[in-house]
Amino acid sequence: MAKIGVALSGGGYRATMWGIGALIYLADVGRHREVVAISSVSGGSVANGVVAHETDYRDGPGTEFADRVRPLIRHCAHTGLFFWGPSTNAYVRSLFVLGGAAAAVTLTGVVVAAVDGVRLLSGLLLVAGLLLSAGALLFFERRSAVVDTALARELFNRDGVATGLRDVRRSVDHVFCATELQSGDHFYLSPAFTYGYRFGTGGPGDLALSTAVQVSACLPGAFAVRRLAAARHYAAAGPNGSAAGPNGGDPAATAAELVLTDGGVYDNMADQWLTALADRARRADRPPAQYEVDEIVVVNASAGMTWRPLPRSRLPLVGELAALLRIKSVMYDVTTSHRRNTLVRWSERPAPEGAPVSALVHIAQSPYQVADAYAAAGDRWPERATRAKEVLDALGDDPRSRAAWQDLARRSSGTPTVLRKLGADTTTDLLFHAYTLAACNLHVLLGHPLPPTLRDRQYFADLVGRRAEP
Repeated sequence: MAKIGVALSGGGYRATMWGIGALIYLADVGRHREVVAISSVSGGSVANGVVAHETDYRDGPGTEFADRVRPLIRHCAHTGLFFWGPSTNAYVRSLFVLGGAAAAVTLTGVVVAAVDGVRLLSGLLLVAGLLLSAGALLFFERRSAVVDTALARELFNRDGVATGLRDVRRSVDHVFCATELQSGDHFYLSPAFTYGYRFGTGGPGDLALSTAVQVSACLPGAFAVRRLAAARHYAAAGPNGSAAGPNGGDPAATAAELVLTDGGVYDNMADQWLTALADRARRADRPPAQYEVDEIVVVNASAGMTWRPLPRSRLPLVGELAALLRIKSVMYDVTTSHRRNTLVRWSERPAPEGAPVSALVHIAQSPYQVADAYAAAGDRWPERATRAKEVLDALGDDPRSRAAWQDLARRSSGTPTVLRKLGADTTTDLLFHAYTLAACNLHVLLGHPLPPTLRDRQYFADLVGRRAEP
């Protein structure tokens, strides 16, 4: 049996459903029994967390896996979480009310001062406006904690009590990838350990599962950074780098807190946990994990940037902010693009002795794309060429089918990366596309089984909860 590592990446509930679709395929064909680790960033971490919470994926029910994650599927389709979502509506409304009150009181104070001069009334209004503004800013800073609480309430609790990260330790290692901003390095949270290059190996402590998920999905700008006391994960007041990590004199050895944000800042593909397992085992005094992987399956919902005009860049201040946000997106996209290209190159040549082989399930792809590339490569990849022809036969090698799948790939990659509800049809499309693409790509590249009959779209529409339009 192979030892498979799965990486789930991409933003928002688009990535959550994309990851679930691929995991349903692996469970359908029995390859879930070979999965030893699932690593994740951003929206992929919501899927990773729910899988850990609801089932032991490796030893679990196989073809019944979809039923275990049905509540998550319906939550993403019909309910949503943030901006808007029932669990966070009160927070968002309160924030707008507080911000509006601060602006109104401040403006009133300015008007009164302009008419009557700076007197008692105008002074009181200006002070009140300043206090309300400060309160609104402090309330705005709580948006990460609010999402954390909402995740616990909606997805990660037992009988109303938030589930602890260490309480979902399974036969599969569920690894939530974050970025530690003081060191500018990765930081991994798992039910079995915490680990950072400079911090070394620690434990999950009393951290909630919802917090690990939110930290991994803490998109910069949209959410505030999270500060976690180092003592809850390491025995000393700060982590002992000389004992646990490779850098005994590093400032991280005396750090009192971890300053964490989205794992995609450091690794937007969530694959580095898997690709660097062997190096980590050699380097760390106490390796956080003892397993290796033979296959790495990257399930990526980051589609890459497309042409988007930037007219707001002409506006003073607003243009500066718009440009900075676009620059951030470009930097994310460039690193992800390089990682995707590396994974594709790995899959296109025989793996060195002892090195894992890899396959990519990329949201912008049609299931014809990889099959087409290998169908005519019988001289170099005879086994892949044979499997590619099997895929083309299963899909139906005709212009109408090709056009329909290309259109679905376009719609999937254009789905917004949001935490609000996606709607029934969009959710159905993402699941159907991810499942089919995983089945086709992994069959061609890794020799995973191709189901005798691929799941049709209606199967996923039924999971979502209503009959979707054809």
